[in-house]
Amino acid sequence: MPAAASFSPRAPARSAPALSLMERLLRTLLDAGLPAGAADTLLSHVTGFVLQEQNQPDEPPPVTAERYAELCERFPLLMGPSMPRLSQDEKFTRSLGRLCAGFATPA
Repeated sequence: MPAAASFSPRAPARSAPALSLMERLLRTLLDAGLPAGAADTLLSHVTGFVLQEQNQPDEPPPVTAERYAELCERFPLLMGPSMPRLSQDEKFTRSLGRLCAGFATPA
């Protein structure tokens, strides 16, 4: 089974590879002083990110200047200058950092 496939919702939840992954993740988080519940949240985030990334086209469709202007008008928050333009790797790293910072905050 490819590594990304083990993150699929169709992967057997109790398969040895899935349990091994969760065990290693849980050990890593516990060793870092994070709560055990963080592992499930973190794994859910990673799963969602992988599935989202797998569903993106290799090459985005070309956008004309007219279409870009239309998108900017229709979606000003998403298309505006205040929205960071990050690569998928940067988005993933940033989101993991934010999750881990949240886990470390006392409830």
